[in-house]
Amino acid sequence: MPRPGDRLTMRAGIHRFAAFELDPEGRTLRLEGREIALQPRVFDLLLYLVENRARVVSKEELLDTVWPGVIVTESSLQRAVSLARAALQAGGLCEAIRNYARRGYRFQMEVTVADQGDLKAPDMHEAAERDFAEAQWRAAMDAFARADLATPLTAECLERWAIAAQCAGDLAAAAPPLERAAIAYSSRGAHESAARATLALARIHLESLDAAVAQGCLRRAERLLAGLPIGEQHGHLAWMRARLHLYLGDLNDAIRFATEARDIGRALRNENIEAMALLMWGIGLEARGDNTTGRAMQDEAAASVLAGDVSPLMGGIVYCGVISSCCNAEDWQRAEQWTERFTSWCSRSGIDTFAGACLIHRAEVLAMAGKLEPAQDAITRADPLLRMGARWALGDAYRLMGDICMARGEESRAEQSYVTAYQHGWDPHPGYALLLHQRGQSDEAVSSLKRAASATNWVAAERRSRYLAHAAQIASLSGQVDEAEGLIAALDARPAIWDAGAVAGQVERARAELLWATGQTDAAVHGFARAAELLRHRRAVMDAALARVRLAEVLSMRGERSVARMELAAATTVFEAAGATGYLAQCEALQRGLGSN
Repeated sequence: MPRPGDRLTMRAGIHRFAAFELDPEGRTLRLEGREIALQPRVFDLLLYLVENRARVVSKEELLDTVWPGVIVTESSLQRAVSLARAALQAGGLCEAIRNYARRGYRFQMEVTVADQGDLKAPDMHEAAERDFAEAQWRAAMDAFARADLATPLTAECLERWAIAAQCAGDLAAAAPPLERAAIAYSSRGAHESAARATLALARIHLESLDAAVAQGCLRRAERLLAGLPIGEQHGHLAWMRARLHLYLGDLNDAIRFATEARDIGRALRNENIEAMALLMWGIGLEARGDNTTGRAMQDEAAASVLAGDVSPLMGGIVYCGVISSCCNAEDWQRAEQWTERFTSWCSRSGIDTFAGACLIHRAEVLAMAGKLEPAQDAITRADPLLRMGARWALGDAYRLMGDICMARGEESRAEQSYVTAYQHGWDPHPGYALLLHQRGQSDEAVSSLKRAASATNWVAAERRSRYLAHAAQIASLSGQVDEAEGLIAALDARPAIWDAGAVAGQVERARAELLWATGQTDAAVHGFARAAELLRHRRAVMDAALARVRLAEVLSMRGERSVARMELAAATTVFEAAGATGYLAQCEALQRGLGSN
């Protein structure tokens, strides 16, 4: 390893074609001197194709090289190629990457390689700073790491390294430089800067479910800030305390600390602190039952990010929090709208659109829209990042994978996924309860859903209405009429909590099941139809199709076979497009019962 002060000599070639320059060391693509932003995997793909331009590179080789050690589908490769072509199109080279059917891809332009010459360690520091300033987070990470081999980085550079790692979705890589930065700041008496690095460590530890370590970091940050005038880090301490209390299920304390952070942010005119405070406050209010105000606060936080007032790192956290709440409440319309806006924002900011836990939220939106393969691909891509720095989201990933397996009729795999989700501290409902009901264990399914709804953490609080609606459906289907009536009454007592999202469609279906169970068949048929339409309108495509299957079933029992076939055909179209082979099997069985006439 080089010693401090040694000259670090590196030779690498810049690939030039048409008006482009592809720099392997700087990890940049430039067009007439202007940098073209590329996601890390897209850069790796383009570089590999350019370096192997003498031959057709197979798809298997590209998958193994660009995604080493990660299981991904061909759709990931196709997306990366499409993004690379889009970047090259800016210089009129959209046809530079040619697709050879069933063989692979080849880069077809003439390329010259220019020697970069010797790079000294100070030059590497400058490159790292430049990449950081230009928001090329993965490149900045790599450049900082290389520079640290030559000359130990300052506390400031270590902190920038950690920020680059976090923006690239790699929380595990951010912790070591932050720990070193905190020590370096403390050693020179820079207590406020040491507190800043320590607070960032607290967030990383909380993401990894190390709550005790996170609490220790917060206490240390508080001691470092003691006696200092109220400033930016006091605001960050307050919102991090709010986040910790949300995790612990102490909603009132979470709201109290979020309010404190909001006041500090406004007093300092600090948009980062105010946005994070509004997010935490909004999540706390929504979990406590005040959905209208809670969602409005979250939307205000997200809007401040899009306005350009919030840093990329804080903006990514805001998006993740907003989309998480949308998924918990099954507010798929809102999720789609914010995802579309934030995709454009990420492109402008030069950061990964979906990284780590955000990929899981994205996957759930895709799965509910009937896009099971892209959803599974997103989970697969998220897995290594979650294991490194966001273990709390692993359970959610397994829960969602269980739902996908259920749609495909893979019952054993679904059960294993649900069990693994629970082992990672995540509630696997309502999917696991639906699996129990499918196996004839309806009493146990209802009890487990009620138990899940009684949990005190903020995620369970946001999902409570979803759990109760499914419990009411299963209760009616299994003849537990009194139980179903009680569950629906509990939902009706607080309709504002669930009325805005797709949960409203599940509540409507629960009412229809109760009407059917009590012999009110005409009203039940209308209720099932309303439920299907409401779910479809609220973007819950798969759930709407399942409601249509149930409607077809009750119509067939009433002898209305023609209308039943029409509903079944609509559901079948959705399941075929989604590749939901398990649900398709249910449709086929019902179709056989209906006959052809």
